[in-house]
Amino acid sequence: MALHSWLARPQRRLGPFGLVVLLVVGALVTPLSLDMYTPAVPHMTEFFGTSEAMVNLTLVGYFLFFAVGLLIFGPVSDRYGRKPVLVAGILAYALASAACALSTSIGMLIAMRVLQALGAGAVSAVSTAVVKDAVVPERREALLSLVQVMFVVGPVLAPVVGALVLQVADWRMTFWVLAGIGAVCSALALLFDETLPADERYDGSVTGSLKQLGVVARNKGFSAFLGIVGLYNLPFMAYIAVGSYVYITFFGLSELEYSLYFAVAALLTVFGPFAWLAASRFVSARRFTGILLGVGLASGLVMLAVGELSPTLFCLTFLAFALAEAAVRPYSTNILLSQQEGDTGAASSLINFAHTAIGCVGMLVAVLPWPNFVTGIGIIIVASMGVGILGWIALLRSRVPLAGIKDDEAGSVGATVLDLR
Repeated sequence: MALHSWLARPQRRLGPFGLVVLLVVGALVTPLSLDMYTPAVPHMTEFFGTSEAMVNLTLVGYFLFFAVGLLIFGPVSDRYGRKPVLVAGILAYALASAACALSTSIGMLIAMRVLQALGAGAVSAVSTAVVKDAVVPERREALLSLVQVMFVVGPVLAPVVGALVLQVADWRMTFWVLAGIGAVCSALALLFDETLPADERYDGSVTGSLKQLGVVARNKGFSAFLGIVGLYNLPFMAYIAVGSYVYITFFGLSELEYSLYFAVAALLTVFGPFAWLAASRFVSARRFTGILLGVGLASGLVMLAVGELSPTLFCLTFLAFALAEAAVRPYSTNILLSQQEGDTGAASSLINFAHTAIGCVGMLVAVLPWPNFVTGIGIIIVASMGVGILGWIALLRSRVPLAGIKDDEAGSVGATVLDLR
């Protein structure tokens, strides 16, 4: 099927391929912004003559205001359209990235990171909504697979890219690279044709559009399923937070060897989002969700059993979980968006906000005083997937409607853990 036939609303100037590039590159903005400059943190501490705690505020501030941007700009795009919010967000991001590179004080850098985060939040919230607006339902999961793979691979690959940049330049270059990505996205966004016609927009006030977040959240099927699939982010971001300590401190690898393990995991995880596209011909979304929860739980148990023996075994056991996490994102996002006839921007905001917030909890839990970080990550995986399985069974046995899951098979009551009937 030609790409043009994928679009429910044509892109006259951007074209279908240009739209895909815009969405995929836009999806890279946040993971690169969060993790690409982390190898340069020691250099930045020395450059600004400040403490590690102050430099860490550039990360904490970004995370906090990115979440704020996610919640605000999705509903705002339901009121004013996708293009104004997308263009304003990506321009703010590009300019703020350049300002970060030109910062002369830690205070200026923190302030510009806040502006950068708000712009990235707008881009992320609107991009997911655009997929539902612009793509025909039967092709939506394929495009979401391309977009979501960036959210999975980006956090793993970004520190490696940042380390390579530092081989040829200083910390400022990482922000110039981000500014360049923002400039490319800005050019594409200006060519983007609006996907939310005026007669389909929310016709109330801006305050009213923000209140639609509550309307979406009160959809029990939406919130319950989001809570279950969101649990995958907790162990994944825990790994991002302490992975360097596992490979370098616990296993005694060099920084180069650590980067190679991270890069291999990132490259192999790319295949995760496409697993559902292949499996959907043989199993339902309901069964596949149960299978992935089982795979996730098994990977955590195996990690606890053998993960401490070698970095390769640790990497392989985490890779099994990461592939499950990557596989669940595209089709679960499509199912979540399908729970709402309108308020797509609000739904998109809540989806991305939940993933971000749960991931933040994972980063905090990862640094608790575990016997070692391998054990810690293993326990986090087992606990998260165990809760997910219990929640999944409860949701299937409840009377809560869930389009795309409970309507694809008869007799949902009495489902087993993996639901392999």
